[in-house]
This record gives sequence, structure tokens and C-alpha cells, in this order.
Amino acid sequence: MAIGRSYLPSACALVAALALVAAPKPLVGAGRQQPPQGQQPPQNQQPPTFRGGVKLVRVDVSVTTKDDKPISGLTMADFEVAEDGVAQKVETAQFVRLDGQRKSGDETSLEIRSQEHALAEAARDDVRLFVIFLDDYHIDKDPSVTIPLREGLTTFISKFQPTDLIAIVDPLTPANAIVFTRSLADLTNIVRQFEGRHNEIFPVKNAAEEAQLRSGDAERLRAQVTLSALESLSVHLGGIREGRKTVIFVSQGPPLLFNGMTLDTDLRDVIEAANRANVTIDTVDPRGLDSYVRAADSLYSLAAGTGGRAILNTNNFELGLRQVVDDASAYYLIGYSPTRTEDDGKYHKISVKVKRPGAHVLAREGYWAPSRKEMDAAAEIASRPQVPGVANAMKNMARLEPRGAVQAWFGLSRTPEGKTQATLTWDPATTAPSAPVDRLELEIVPAGSRTPIGPPLVVPSTPPGQRTRPRGSILLPPGEVLLRFTARTVDGAAVDRWEQPFAIPDLSAPAVALATPRFYVAESLPEVRELQTAADPTPRATRVFRQTDRVFVDVECYVSAAAPAPVMTAQLLSADGKPLLPLPVPPLQAGKARLELPIRGLGKGTYLLRVRVEAGGAQAEHMMAFRVTP
Repeated sequence: MAIGRSYLPSACALVAALALVAAPKPLVGAGRQQPPQGQQPPQNQQPPTFRGGVKLVRVDVSVTTKDDKPISGLTMADFEVAEDGVAQKVETAQFVRLDGQRKSGDETSLEIRSQEHALAEAARDDVRLFVIFLDDYHIDKDPSVTIPLREGLTTFISKFQPTDLIAIVDPLTPANAIVFTRSLADLTNIVRQFEGRHNEIFPVKNAAEEAQLRSGDAERLRAQVTLSALESLSVHLGGIREGRKTVIFVSQGPPLLFNGMTLDTDLRDVIEAANRANVTIDTVDPRGLDSYVRAADSLYSLAAGTGGRAILNTNNFELGLRQVVDDASAYYLIGYSPTRTEDDGKYHKISVKVKRPGAHVLAREGYWAPSRKEMDAAAEIASRPQVPGVANAMKNMARLEPRGAVQAWFGLSRTPEGKTQATLTWDPATTAPSAPVDRLELEIVPAGSRTPIGPPLVVPSTPPGQRTRPRGSILLPPGEVLLRFTARTVDGAAVDRWEQPFAIPDLSAPAVALATPRFYVAESLPEVRELQTAADPTPRATRVFRQTDRVFVDVECYVSAAAPAPVMTAQLLSADGKPLLPLPVPPLQAGKARLELPIRGLGKGTYLLRVRVEAGGAQAEHMMAFRVTP
């Protein structure tokens, strides 16, 4: 079993996306803005469970005093909600407060060290999630716009807190290239290099922009690209988690009218996607005072339709951005069941009021309900059988992504006496701190207890000049435990720490059982020969391999004395669990076999290895994910 921090895998984003489609929820948010009264959908902290479909509408509501301070302590009875002018019964109300600070006593490293790690962190309900969308297609390059924009965003970024996750994108950023980070320095560097390209065609960035030039209608196509990118971003964020996500759309506003043609449908698609994904779009026009032109209509509409703030016609947009963060930090989640009975696929207007004198309420103006046809299609998708084990395999791989001071592997096997033995090995991560790691300590804490089982397992680093890798073993009784890892320097300072819940199985009990498969990497022929002659080589922690690597996997199975000879099979699967090809399995020797993965024949991407053992009708299986890079 691969071990690392207790994070959800990137595959969970796919599961979450499917869940959003399978049970479409009209997501109605809270926020505030200028002319059209808007609102803002916030992020969740252990949100209540809502029924699927349109049988329950969730509304994220900001309730503040006149001086913009959040009001807490409200109950369901304090809210009045109407849909299309018809009063609705509020059935749930929960106040959520987030501050971007780590919990007291939590020393887990917050540094983001891989895209999988970032998505796992983004899936957490106690993390505020922001995306700054720099619409360079619709921002002037003029220094009077660019310089104040850079300064304002730099100040804004400096106010983010330790657990906040932020990404910066532009209209040409694909979803798979969105990088979430907690590095304020990296974000600031991006902002300081930013330049708008409004009304500037050259230099051309890619083939898509060349096509825009050939069309002779670059302005309209750029507006469509921007709106399409906003829609895709909303869908992507909705797949990461169901809670609040905030997009800060910095733009002078993509125009909507072109010689009698309108992009109103494109704008509606953006708002609908944001509503369904619980994404707030706060809009910022960087031109300052007296800058209102018709193009800004799209900015008002995006903010109003998604519950965000329209920060326009001001020379102090950084103040408005601070309020955006405040909106994502304190809000109410309320839910109601619409009195209407038809799933009509239409837009339904919402109004939210609070029975509290002086309270300022901001909530989305409405939502598009999914039609019965859409819901039936989503239900059909949700009913498709999922390949067992895929989600766990992706989770385990995410734990082995480079992060923190070390990469660690924790695996189980059975001793000749039938006991369960745990093996721990580690490597310094590529992003290791300046002070080298001297040892990795592992404490085993039984579930429900705070006292570890005996002294920690200490695995020291390899002495200089030796080719062996760190390794340690410990016998463990079956049961639920908490694995507590601490990486220390030579002077005892903790440079990395994380915890992981784990179930220790009784490998002697089942008729058929499998040890944790062990991966080995050989980069040259001498390393292959060394691996072949080693009696008990130390496995690698990584699950990311280059196409030039030779990767071997050792699998060991255990069967009861009365069982017939076991039969082992292996299969290569795609990332979503679809079979690609069977892999040859050599004859078992004392229950062991060594497989070679066909790395050199695989393209860049994520794959699954499924190993299955059968004996006398009993079966055991392991599924492991790995990634191939050029």
C-alpha cells in the first residue's frame, strides 16, 4: 500500500463531476455587487446533505451589516425565500466560516508538490479555492491599465492565507494545465509579467489564434473563446468538489454584439455552468473610474447571474477583492424544496430576505433547472457500473506523488510464522528542504487511541557512499490504525509530518491473500542484472516512470494449506478501468512472481495494473495506478 498524506486523489474529481451530472442541483449562491443585485456562492465546510435533482435547491447567502461585517447566529426561521414570486419553505440553514488558517496543532506541510496533490487539497471542504482569470484578450496593454492592475493584484495576492489554494489562468489555459498553488511568490511573478492584448493581434500564440486571423472576425472569436474558457473552467471546478469556488474574472468585458449578431447564448451558457458547479464569478474592470462602456454589460451579467461582485468604475478594486475573500469566508447554506413539480429546464428567479433589521442580503438571482430529459440522461450515466478498485488505486497513487521532504512507501507482507509485517522505505523528494532528511519516523496509533504502539519505527538515511536505500520493518497486529510519519533532520527538527488512517489486514486468515506489490525501476542493463540477483531488493516509492525506464513488479500470494495451486493473472487497464491488454505472468515460485510493465510501449498518461489470484474458488486482487512521462 502506498502511503502519504490523507488526501483525496485526482480520480475523485472525476467521481465528483459524475455525481454533479448524476444528481443536478441548482446551486444558488450569495455575494454582492453593484447595479444588478447579485450574490455569491461560497465554499463549504462540511455542507449538509441535500437530495438530488431539483427537489432541493441550495442557496449560498451572504448576510452582513451595513459596514460589511458578517452576521452569524441566524436560523431557518430568519430567512424568507421566494422562487418566481412564490414563497418557499426553508428546510436547511448552516453558517459556514473559513479563515484560510491551518487547524491548531496541525503541522502537515502545506506546500503543493504535484498536480494530484493540488486537486486533492482543492477537494477539501475547509480550503478556500480561488481562480484569477486574466482575460488578456480584453485588457488594454496601456501602462495606465497594466501598472495599476499589477499593483492591485500583487497586494491582493499578498493577503491570501496559508491554506488558500489559488490558480491563475487566461483564455487559452486548458483545464489540464490549471496549476493550483499556495506559493504567493509564484502567483506574484505571473501577475508582474502580465500584459493585456486587447486589439493587438501579434504575436500569435497558437494555431487557434492563426485561425482567428484567417476568419477576419478575430474580435468576435476572441469574445467567444473567453466565454467558452469561463464555461469550461466552471465545469472543471465543479468536478473538483461541490462546495464554493470563486473565479475572479479580470477583464474590460468581452463584447456581446457584433453587426447584429449577439453572444447572449454564450453568456447564458457560462452562467448556467457556473450555477450548476457552484462557482461564483466576481468581475473586475481594471480601467478605473469613468471607464464604463457597453462591453462592461457582460461583466455586470456574469456577476449578477453567478452571485458575484461587479467591481467596476473604481480606482481601488483591491478593496473590492478583499470583500470577495470575505464573502468566501462567512456565509449561509440554505436549502428549500421548490413548490413547483415540473423539471422544465427553465430559468427560475430567486429572492432571499432576512428578518433582521439592517441586514444586507446577497444571493444569486436565479438558476436554470435541469429538464427531465437531462435528469434521465444523468441518471443513466450514474447507473453505469463502475470498475471496482479504480478510485482507491488513484488515491494510493496520489499519495506517492512528490511532496514534502520525502517520498515514502509502506507495504505489507506475511512472515513464515503467519504474522503481518509492515515495511517502510523512503527517498528524499526532489523538492527536499535545504536541511537534508536524516531519518523518517513512523508511529502506529490504534484507532480511537492517542497512544502509539510501542516506540516509533525509525528508518535512517543511507550512509554516504552506499547504494542501498533506507528500509525498516515492524510486525503489526490486525486492526484499524493511524500511521503518523515524521521526517527529521540530523538535529531532530521535524521538516515534514503527515498522518494516514490505515487498516492492517490479517494476512493469515483468508484462503487467498496478496502482499502489497513492490515496484522496482532499472535505468540500465547493470541495474537490471543487479535487480535479478538481489535476494530481497528494496522497492521504489515512486509511481511515476519515464518511457526509458524498465519497471518490474514483484507480487506474492498466500493460500491456505488445503487450497489448490493458485493461478495469477495480470492486466493493464486505462485510467478509468477499461482493459487494455493482458500481461504475461511467469510461473509462481513459492507463491511469488515478477512482472515487467511494458512502459516503453505506453504513451504519456496514467494507467492501472490489476493483479488477481484465484485458488479453489477464493480470490484476491490488487489494483495499482502508475503514470508514464516522456
